[in-house]
Amino acid sequence: MVTKTSISLLGLAAGLLVLAAPGSAKDPSPKKLMEMSASCAYVVSVAEGSNANLNYGSADWLNIVRILEQRTGLDGEQAIELAKAKYNRRARVMGADEAYRYMLNRAQECDREMAVIQS
Repeated sequence: MVTKTSISLLGLAAGLLVLAAPGSAKDPSPKKLMEMSASCAYVVSVAEGSNANLNYGSADWLNIVRILEQRTGLDGEQAIELAKAKYNRRARVMGADEAYRYMLNRAQECDREMAVIQS
């Protein structure tokens, strides 16, 4: 029996595959899908704190992280912590204001990606 979670995962994988490598025959690994989803979960949560106008929230991305966690055995919390560390490094290199603007732009990109995944 096909469950809603299975359908959601298939939609997630298809959507992220299209976004990750358009025109490429190589599929991203489960680890890469987890990194992308965790990164979006983090930047969208930051954007929510700034009252950004997004159609999909960090809870939507966390659900995808949890699905990937269940299906692949990868650690979603660790992936989110790595994403947070990545953006903290970016803030040290680029400066806090520029890194923050980058994160808000990335949150908007994640919002568009989620729209594709949900369609």
